Amino acid sequence: MKRTFYSNVATYIINKIAALGLLVFIMCIYLILSSEFDLYEFTEYISNINIWGLICGYALVATVLIDLVGYKWIEFTFKTSILLHCLAGFIVFFPFMGIHLFSLIAGGVGALCAFIYTISYYFIKKKKSLVWIALLVFPLLLSIGLIDFTTKKEWIEEKTISSFSAEFERFNGKHGIPIDLEKGDVVTCHISFDQLNEGGYGYHISDSNGELVSMNELEKTDNEYDNKDTNTIQFTAKKRGVYKLIVTGDHLKGKFDVKWKIN
Repeated sequence: MKRTFYSNVATYIINKIAALGLLVFIMCIYLILSSEFDLYEFTEYISNINIWGLICGYALVATVLIDLVGYKWIEFTFKTSILLHCLAGFIVFFPFMGIHLFSLIAGGVGALCAFIYTISYYFIKKKKSLVWIALLVFPLLLSIGLIDFTTKKEWIEEKTISSFSAEFERFNGKHGIPIDLEKGDVVTCHISFDQLNEGGYGYHISDSNGELVSMNELEKTDNEYDNKDTNTIQFTAKKRGVYKLIVTGDHLKGKFDVKWKIN
């Protein structure tokens, strides 16, 4: 009896996770289509483990609670179960975002995802062969997320102990500039972009663990950059290690220059 119970519970959990795999797969299809098959942009979407963990964790907790209520107290029809899942997907954003247009749109997307999840679970139970295929989604996405799809065309770089510059015909992705720092070091960086097309660009700082580092935007203080699109930032090293100034490009053509000073 106990063996049958545990077997049923295990099957239930596996089916729920497999249905979640189908949902994530469908979401990834949307993401890669919306990025116009830009693999770098796609991997940036899927590499945010915290966001995906929250989505998957909430989906599993919500669906188990709904099923538990239906099993213990009130028996739901399939349509009622779908409505409850959609409601759970809709209301989750309001405690954090308040009630306004953006939270309503996010709630609509959440309800749609919950609907897809419920239908996926229905098909998973009917088609046992889909279970293991759906479960492959998670390790596959983790593997893809580890690949850097940055592309550089005609990339020419120059670097010194306190500067870095690169000129290129095309830059889509990211490039890290390492800076070795001691705890308490204050770094001031001048970042200049010479943009020759409609591509985008950006930058951020990460520590030796890959975590984002807070930085302050300063007024321009270097006359060398008077005629360029330049930003001056400053950050403090909270611990010893190799920090990285990450410069990003979105199908960008042109050049960027970085100079830094350590105090």
